[in-house]
Amino acid sequence: MRCRHVNLLGLCLLSCLPGCGDGFLKFKWDLTEEKPDVEEGFVDANVEGISDSKAYLDTVAAQGYVEGLRRMRVRGYGLVAGLGTTGSSECPKNIRDRLVQEMYKRPEFSRQGIKPAAVSPEQVLRSLDTAVVVIEGEIPAAAQKGTAFDIMVRALAGTQTTSLAGGSLYTADLFVYRENAAGGAVEGRALATASGPVFVNPFSNSEEESERRTTSMERQGIILGGGKTISPRRIRYVLSTPSYRRARLITDTANARFPGRGGVAKAESPSNITLRIPHAYRDDPFHFIALFRHLYLPKRQGFLETRTQELAKEILEPNAPHADIAIAWEGIGRTVLHTVQELYTDNRPYVRFYSAITGMRLGDGLAVDVVGEFALNPESPFRLTAIDELRNASDSYRTSVVLRRLLSDKDPRIRVEAYEALLPRRDEMIRTAKIGHNNFMLDKVDSPGPNLVYVRRTGDQRIALLGDSMYCMPPVFYQDPNNLITINAEEDDRKLTLIRRAKFGDQISPPLPADFELGRLIDMLGNDPKGASEDSIHGLALDYATITRTLHDLCKSGGINAKFMLQRNTTTEMFGPMTSTGRSESDL
Repeated sequence: MRCRHVNLLGLCLLSCLPGCGDGFLKFKWDLTEEKPDVEEGFVDANVEGISDSKAYLDTVAAQGYVEGLRRMRVRGYGLVAGLGTTGSSECPKNIRDRLVQEMYKRPEFSRQGIKPAAVSPEQVLRSLDTAVVVIEGEIPAAAQKGTAFDIMVRALAGTQTTSLAGGSLYTADLFVYRENAAGGAVEGRALATASGPVFVNPFSNSEEESERRTTSMERQGIILGGGKTISPRRIRYVLSTPSYRRARLITDTANARFPGRGGVAKAESPSNITLRIPHAYRDDPFHFIALFRHLYLPKRQGFLETRTQELAKEILEPNAPHADIAIAWEGIGRTVLHTVQELYTDNRPYVRFYSAITGMRLGDGLAVDVVGEFALNPESPFRLTAIDELRNASDSYRTSVVLRRLLSDKDPRIRVEAYEALLPRRDEMIRTAKIGHNNFMLDKVDSPGPNLVYVRRTGDQRIALLGDSMYCMPPVFYQDPNNLITINAEEDDRKLTLIRRAKFGDQISPPLPADFELGRLIDMLGNDPKGASEDSIHGLALDYATITRTLHDLCKSGGINAKFMLQRNTTTEMFGPMTSTGRSESDL
């Protein structure tokens, strides 16, 4: 899931954000953990231009910085199976020995089972149906136990593996990434596991690149959401100047604002406070961190009431840190509602928006209508942020009404954002079906807008059909670049004809009938075969990448009456150069 748009105060999170401006920003991963020069007291006088904001003065943020907000690069070795004859048996001995040991721990290979295994791990590794791969990924900052993340798999250098397409990774452990000798195993405590079907990029940028697919592109792939963290990342607040009294004050303030069993903060020393993400913020940890850092420490009578009014004056200024004021108000709590409600009708858009954001986060139903106006306004610069805030709002009925209207917006990006916002709510506008045992999810979204086929390439394997009456219409003739599927229909045909070629060998299926309706066609292409006879074949078991390419090509040629939209994240954006950061993460 995409993290919430949160603008963390640039000064507060100087140690972990590259910058901050007005408006909510997506959390970026190019983070550092350099300790800022923070002096004793509530104000960091070294930060010019922000330290005089009422959203910063007297807050937890002025006392130190959060440690543990970097992504953590992890690596391991594993086995991809289901490759037919495109795998290889080559593998350095130390990696092979390690994989064999791990495989013998599994029930299907255990020598102590009731029945002996049909094949041994050694036989599996010698098969061309498998390939040993390097697994690389990045555990998100503040990840909790079970957090999913994308991983990349790559055939070992120097091996004869030609393609990982259609393969699936056996469960493997991931460890902290370290530079090591070629073929060397990665040691240490396992931090995550990895498994799942491999998605090989079905698109090539040129004919020359297409010719190189089996020697380069197809030797690596992505497993969407295939990584799972074993334990939560440690997050620690570090006081710039050690103080038992200050550490206890911060701990007590945080635990009072976020009550619960065990507390969210625990002072371990005069310098360090361990933070625990509350369950309510499990899917939005950075918002919790922002709230924690914006908490006010003074306890004198009337302070919060006075500060609430001071923030109301400051937010009127065009260059004020509006998003941070909203966070600071939210940290104070529902006592600010009367003040922010008076600003819902202000003639300045930024004042209306950020005051309404505060109100909506604090459960004010009236604020939903204000934020909804920004989401529905094509000219609003706050539009995408408003949709993201509606996604996380507690008033599910009112926000869902707005998001459903956005499903028919003229801008396809807005339609997709609305769909993504409604998806976690299991909204009645979205009908979901699982395709195949471990292939992908298909969502049909009722929408009066133009037909749109949307395909994810991060998070999980999911295809969404936004629109109505979507068909693959005759006349049509299509073969995918790898010649795995042929789709054909003449002008007067009442059914599509599908011919499936086996990936390995020259076997082809008999001509199979398929429905013109796109949802049923996708079901047929991707589902598992059921039954041995032609009449009982339920699916053709094509992999997610092949179906993605097929849908793209048919939409582009007009064979499907819809536009095609691929999620914007690219392989390069998701996985930059996997080089050592120079030091291990601090929470190991």
